[in-house]
Amino acid sequence: MNIIKDTKQYYLNPSAGTQKNGSFYSDVIFYLNSIIKDDPNILYNTISIIHAEIPYSFYIINEYNNKLVLSTGTINIPYGNYNANSLIKYINTQTPTNMIMSFDSTTGKMKITYNQFFSVLSTSTIQEVLGFDYNKTYTSSGNIINFPYPLNCLGTKNLFIKSNVLLQNYNSVTQDYVTLSSIPVNVEPYSIILYNNYANSNFIIKNKVLDNLEIQIYDDNNNLVDFNNVEWNLAIEITSYISATFNNINLNQYLAQLN
Repeated sequence: MNIIKDTKQYYLNPSAGTQKNGSFYSDVIFYLNSIIKDDPNILYNTISIIHAEIPYSFYIINEYNNKLVLSTGTINIPYGNYNANSLIKYINTQTPTNMIMSFDSTTGKMKITYNQFFSVLSTSTIQEVLGFDYNKTYTSSGNIINFPYPLNCLGTKNLFIKSNVLLQNYNSVTQDYVTLSSIPVNVEPYSIILYNNYANSNFIIKNKVLDNLEIQIYDDNNNLVDFNNVEWNLAIEITSYISATFNNINLNQYLAQLN
């Protein structure tokens, strides 16, 4: 049996999306009529990301991790990109008098000192950045709290591109079968992340019918990324593998109907 490949490419940008999650631009639906059709002549379909241009416009400190809750009060850190010095400087402007956060440059770990007993509460959201455990309250010993892990101002190391296309590949980080690609964040903030599918990776689509394409972009912690109103571009390729049981004229007519 001969097989004919019918390939379509879709160039996606949030500005063309029919629905989106506001200025986040990380959950966008594109209505594209009959992307996948249930047709007995189609043996299977595949999908791949050909290339992507994604702005590093998201922040290290963001809506998911900006809260430090102390027994003395809550500190909400403004969204932005910080290093150890700038983060400590801001937090120390918000702590009570005589409470000081400092950084050990040898171990990379943080500590807080105060002139009385205090706690860091489990309702904080900045644990991964400052280097302490989730769902755990820390109480001072000798009016000091030493965080157990190094400060982490790296931000997300990967962007996970997901869709409403069911696949056979499994993402152990986000525990799903809909991840099209994991794209490393390998540039500095406010730069452009460039991805090219040099390995020609493509995946068999399990959906029988598809009339829209939803693109979602997540960080390492499975949170939708906030691109702060800066648009990305994705080039998606979908290929249908068709049983070649036609003569040339009928095949051309069939492909015209399919598209």
